[in-house]
Amino acid sequence: MHLIRRHHFWLVLLLVSTLGFSAEADFSQLLQQGKQYLHQDQYSLALDTLVTAQHYAGTDQQRAQTAGLLGQTYYRMHKFSEAEAALRQALALDQDSGLDRARWLAALANLQAEHGQSDEASNLYGQALKLAQQDSGLQVGIRLGQNKLHSKLGAKDTSLIELNSIHDKVVTLAKPEERAVLLINLASQSGALGSDGLKLAYESYQQASLDAAKSPRLLTEALMGLAGLYEIQRRTDEALRLNDQAIQSAQALDAHDLLLELHWRQARLQRTLNHKAEALAAYRKSVESIEAIRQDIPIQYQNGRSSFRETLEPVYLGLADLLLEQAKGQSGSDKTQSLRLARDTVELIKQSELEDFLGGRCALHNVNRRLESLASHTAVIYPVILPDRLELLVSNGEEFEQFTQTVDSYTLQTSVTKLAKALRNNKDTAKTLAEPLHQWLIAPLETWLRQRQVDTLVIVPDGVLRLVPFAALHNGQYYLIERYNIATSPGLSLLEPLTKPDADSKSLLVGISEPGSVIEHLPPAILLAMDEENQLGGDEGKIAYGRSLPNPIEGGENLSANRLANLKALLENPNKLQRLKRQYSLPGVADEMDKLSQQMPNTLLMNEDFTVARFTETLAKEPYARVHIASHGVFGSTAKTSFIMAFDNVINMDDLEKLLKSGKPTQSPLDLLTLSACETAEGDDRAPLGFSGIAIKAKAGSALGSLWRVNDDAASKLMVEFYQALAKPGTSKAQALRQAQQALLKDPSFAHPYYWAAFVLVGNWL
Repeated sequence: MHLIRRHHFWLVLLLVSTLGFSAEADFSQLLQQGKQYLHQDQYSLALDTLVTAQHYAGTDQQRAQTAGLLGQTYYRMHKFSEAEAALRQALALDQDSGLDRARWLAALANLQAEHGQSDEASNLYGQALKLAQQDSGLQVGIRLGQNKLHSKLGAKDTSLIELNSIHDKVVTLAKPEERAVLLINLASQSGALGSDGLKLAYESYQQASLDAAKSPRLLTEALMGLAGLYEIQRRTDEALRLNDQAIQSAQALDAHDLLLELHWRQARLQRTLNHKAEALAAYRKSVESIEAIRQDIPIQYQNGRSSFRETLEPVYLGLADLLLEQAKGQSGSDKTQSLRLARDTVELIKQSELEDFLGGRCALHNVNRRLESLASHTAVIYPVILPDRLELLVSNGEEFEQFTQTVDSYTLQTSVTKLAKALRNNKDTAKTLAEPLHQWLIAPLETWLRQRQVDTLVIVPDGVLRLVPFAALHNGQYYLIERYNIATSPGLSLLEPLTKPDADSKSLLVGISEPGSVIEHLPPAILLAMDEENQLGGDEGKIAYGRSLPNPIEGGENLSANRLANLKALLENPNKLQRLKRQYSLPGVADEMDKLSQQMPNTLLMNEDFTVARFTETLAKEPYARVHIASHGVFGSTAKTSFIMAFDNVINMDDLEKLLKSGKPTQSPLDLLTLSACETAEGDDRAPLGFSGIAIKAKAGSALGSLWRVNDDAASKLMVEFYQALAKPGTSKAQALRQAQQALLKDPSFAHPYYWAAFVLVGNWL
């Protein structure tokens, strides 16, 4: 995306320079062009054009106009902090009590409503409405925003009354296109009210389609809305007819943002009619539209809904489902082609999901589409969870095969969740719970794997399957790790090139056995949870024993006044802080680091030497093939809720990425990032994406980390065994991890998979 954005920027500059207009003319043209791009949902082009327009803005009014439009653009892209800053800048520059100010106030109100700041949003809407008295259309738009806010706050009974009142006002407006825009908004809100609002929704969409006769895009949106209402009511033939009309209109506009939705609906409708070939073709077209505008699809839609969960995953999964179904009836090259396309589609799911976790379409660079090259005796397994079945797609780089299990998604997810809980809590039931999962996920493949002499499995887990390590699956006699080397991949297209560092490459070892002032910088929710546990008589040694942090890592930003007071009291109490430091100590880390430092060329930063500044300075000085971090770390449901602890402060995922990439461009990439005391949020299938995310963003070959709280002694022993094995010539990371896990498995003190299965290798397994 960065390359695309730069390309757009130079096109804009070229346009300005070749026209040779005055600065004022340049500004006006750029402003209009930016508005047009924004209206067409071409956000990257709108952003670049408006940023260029800023350079030509000569007055405060022009700067305010540009800032206001930039705010609206950022809002559409769901870059909310940038949107708020730009809109507040526009309001600061525009002191006139005019319509532009009303627009910026309304836009800021929409933003605050989006973030649950209902009081401020309501106040801003009120200010905007007072300034919009001379523009009936703007007034109606503000009322629609107010109504949406009130409905969100529970006033649904009065919402329909207000919408009917607004409708009566809209139809009196003079400009047809303005009426169409407002009617489409009104119809969308009416339809969301259920059966009570359907009549008004139909009328509004139909009137909008008439008013939009001279605006193909608005006409398309109105037809889309009507088709959606018919689909909800299962009037499939009528929905298809309207949807086809909308597709023809959108194709003439090359409007991929509309086409992806339209082709997706077409696919759903055709599948309802059991027209599978037509549904498959429609899904393919929807995916083509997604790929055409991927950089402009926001990570979140309005109301915080994930674009991945709401649109991208269902489209990709629908296509993969039909391709896998088609492959069952095929043979030879046709079957291979269908399975290869299904694999490529699953890879797109993985890419989009990781972008969703990392919070940006630009988070992944240089996605590699060459997927066919695998080391010998290696197989990649893609489990695909569908509502009615589990599909297993397996490849050794040359051959593809498909295995179908009739277990439904609910049964599978329930079994996985039970096993994950048993593993995390060291329950004796773990082995028994692992057997049905082995039967579904591995048993069908065993003959195929054995015939091809496969000894290494690379798992690309789907959804809830990220919560359990495949190493712990059991067939009644053996754990899977006793028979195979195992690695996990976020998707082969996302991996860095498979290379291995020189034997004398240097490693950076950092760790904390006793934390320092970082305790004061932990997320408030964690500090308060631990303090509350202490007040209830919590075990002071619990944290150190388990290398874990309390689970509530989310929701710490919006604390009640009472909890804020508790936090302030905690931070001002030296005795409580000292107790927390003792509880967050990791005694086993000292021995772990001592032994590791004797095994490899290294730089060691321990305790007070492992500050953020010293870590930054050390990484910038010289290249390291491996970075081993033995400190508390947590991966939550997003990159923003993921961090590790240095001695003096926390390091979030974005900062860690920058630090790991801070060396010279000519330096060799990081081969391995090990996080020996981290954990993922319990029950959150997105949290394990953190391992993949940090490895990929830092361009590390692979990451080794733990899924749950790990016994301190067991973790130290496993790490020492892992690096000892890795030092042997010809030993891959997957082989080294297997040997380390088997060493613990054979030790009666650590034989339960709780002790050894938590550690997963993500990425490059060589």
